[in-house]
Amino acid sequence: MRKLFGKMTSTIIASVDKRESLETAVARLLEATDHPNIARWIQFPNALLLFLIVPGDAESGAFYMLNRRTGAWYWIDFEDEKFGGYSEADFDNLMNGCRFARLVERPSLIRMGEWFVTPGWGPQLLGATSA
Repeated sequence: MRKLFGKMTSTIIASVDKRESLETAVARLLEATDHPNIARWIQFPNALLLFLIVPGDAESGAFYMLNRRTGAWYWIDFEDEKFGGYSEADFDNLMNGCRFARLVERPSLIRMGEWFVTPGWGPQLLGATSA
């Protein structure tokens, strides 16, 4: 069985004016990622989590989070063996089995250090970064 999730990486891939509407912010992300389909959209007061998937490829999904306070779009990835992307079932596992919403609800936590995400546990902070 392939390892799923693990150490999380977050990379800023786009920035938007935080005063822009969510629709405009999403349009900018879709433009930056070659217009995939939105498979999941989960909105929080401080963040927006999108799961985008390439049409016709059910195993091509990627996770993106908008920090609504800073306007930064993050690509969220994991050091696992899902090199071609994730499925909608993987997204559901991340949200339900890993309690990933706990981290996304507070997007400022993403940059605090290294996170480890695994089914059956909430996100675990591995080490804090120095500012």
